[in-house]
Amino acid sequence: MILAVYRRSVILSLLAVPLGMLAERNFRRLPRITSQDPSANLPSLSIIIPARDEAKNLHTLLPSLVSLDYPGDYEILLVDDHSTDSTPQVAASYGVQRISLDQVLSRDWKGKPFACHQGALNTRGQWLLFTDADTVHTPSGIRTAVEYAQQNNLDGLSLFLKHEATSWLDSLALDTAFAGLFASWHASKFILNGQFILIRRNVYFDCGGFESVRSEVLEDVALGNLVKSRGFRFQIMNGGTVARVRMYPNSGNMFHGLSRLGSGILGWQGIWAGLTALYITSLVSPLLCIPGVISGKLKWSWLPITWISASLSLLPWTRRSGNAKIALLAPLGALFILVSALFGLLNRLLGKGIPWKGRRV
Repeated sequence: MILAVYRRSVILSLLAVPLGMLAERNFRRLPRITSQDPSANLPSLSIIIPARDEAKNLHTLLPSLVSLDYPGDYEILLVDDHSTDSTPQVAASYGVQRISLDQVLSRDWKGKPFACHQGALNTRGQWLLFTDADTVHTPSGIRTAVEYAQQNNLDGLSLFLKHEATSWLDSLALDTAFAGLFASWHASKFILNGQFILIRRNVYFDCGGFESVRSEVLEDVALGNLVKSRGFRFQIMNGGTVARVRMYPNSGNMFHGLSRLGSGILGWQGIWAGLTALYITSLVSPLLCIPGVISGKLKWSWLPITWISASLSLLPWTRRSGNAKIALLAPLGALFILVSALFGLLNRLLGKGIPWKGRRV
């Protein structure tokens, strides 16, 4: 029985390479956003930033927004969701309009969709851009996104941004998480990335926007499936040249963030979630080979073989994020993802929710 477990671990580990190749192929199929007509005048734009205790991040985000190269009218609205730090003062220092959410959050709303929707209700732009406080935008990035949407007759688009890590663990965990996501990427489940969602104003209100997905933990994924079901023309793209994001300030915050994402995204992927689960399990499996080798149940040569398999499958992702060598720690990154996702699933099953931004979601 124990020997069979060890042998299955070896087989699973060897699946890491083909599943990793699938993830890489799916990621590379994302179209890259390119400038269409830099000389064109563009429609008015409203940039909406939901913010809850984001003073530190705003010192990097807001300078990138107030100095945009955008040939058209644009406004920046910061929706202050009961911040207890200096978020209001930072917004004021950059001359950004602040909307304060003074009312108590009702039970049928999650915090972020409520903040985003309240921001949308106070806009005047023909296009709306929802972006997170931990992003930083290039001067021409947003212009390029609006140009592309206009020229291609899209109702909206969403971008995967270049992520920056605060530590090797941050980089390892996020690279593993993204590889797992793209291992099961499928067009039937349309995913928007809440870090950058650009949408026509009339389309947002026609479909009900974030109000229609107000109780969803992953409001961006829910909104993506909503606009797809309504037949609107959206595109998800590689926006690494448009903006960058630093998602988590520390490992504890990252653990809870990945618990929220890991336990939530599987429900939206349907049967395709099995590929994500299989890929993460294949990366973890070399760790299970260690006791097999120590006990003599497995030949010692299986340990480097399985470990190398896991490392090679993650190498394209760690190379892209600028730290190729940490691919050698792929099984540890997968273990972090697995534990955080199981923690999130358990808390949801127990009805406790996951601590996030001072709330339970």
